[in-house]
Amino acid sequence: MKFTWPQQRLSNRQLIAIPLALMIFLGAIAIAAIAFGAFPMSRDFKGGSLMRVRGENLPASTIELAVGNFLGGGADADLIENGLDIRTDNALDDAGKLLVKEMLSEQFGISEDAVTIETMGPTITSIYSEQARNAMIGAFVAMGIIIFIAFRRRITIGAILLAVGLDMLGVFGCMALFGVELSLASVAGLLMLIGYAVDTNILLTTRVLKRVGGEPKEQVVDAMRTGLMMSGSTLIPLFALNLLTTAPQLYQLTAVLIFGIIIDIFNTWFLNAAIISRYAERQRRKEYYVSI
Repeated sequence: MKFTWPQQRLSNRQLIAIPLALMIFLGAIAIAAIAFGAFPMSRDFKGGSLMRVRGENLPASTIELAVGNFLGGGADADLIENGLDIRTDNALDDAGKLLVKEMLSEQFGISEDAVTIETMGPTITSIYSEQARNAMIGAFVAMGIIIFIAFRRRITIGAILLAVGLDMLGVFGCMALFGVELSLASVAGLLMLIGYAVDTNILLTTRVLKRVGGEPKEQVVDAMRTGLMMSGSTLIPLFALNLLTTAPQLYQLTAVLIFGIIIDIFNTWFLNAAIISRYAERQRRKEYYVSI
């Protein structure tokens, strides 16, 4: 039985419908999570609390686990010379601080006077968030200019930027769905993903619009073979690192990249492929009638 690629047996409309349905689903999840304040945010964006516990021979890992379970959020303990510094995801009011001190006193015999709890602000303030947003917008504008210079076609700019934009939307939906926090590490993953998505879309566009000979869908399939090999060789080490690591930052970085690469397969090789191949077919028909 001969294997046929989706681009060979599905129409352009069907190819476009598959990623659009997926993006509508993930986009709805992302928008709902943001609207209801349920989107997972790390201490980098929402802040938390800093607990200074002073004393000798404190069981750091046990206290860290107890505080995290008690507050229902993440907690990280750092050993220092005369005790522990514990950072938590929860911003505590006066009543919450009192309850934590009582828990530490009851479970570990730590005097309430030996515990100081302070509220930490977000690492990324609103000013830096605005700068990051402006940088991302600037990156999209710069990409559009470079793509236009390379291909001289407005359709390529729109198709590539559409695919990259939907990649970002889909990643936010997956982050909300699987509880991956937005942090400095995941933001770095998003920026890396923009470059990866542009590369795969340029591979597709170059093969279809600049290579001579062959039908557009055949050229799409040829480019897709290369693209899937790239994606597969990238996903394997990312999956391994994601499963084996215990560092939250590495988990967030690799999770974002895994989500983005899988989503990019649909947006590049289904949505953008259908747009570009349809454009190429129309251009060839125009050239055929002009030559007649």
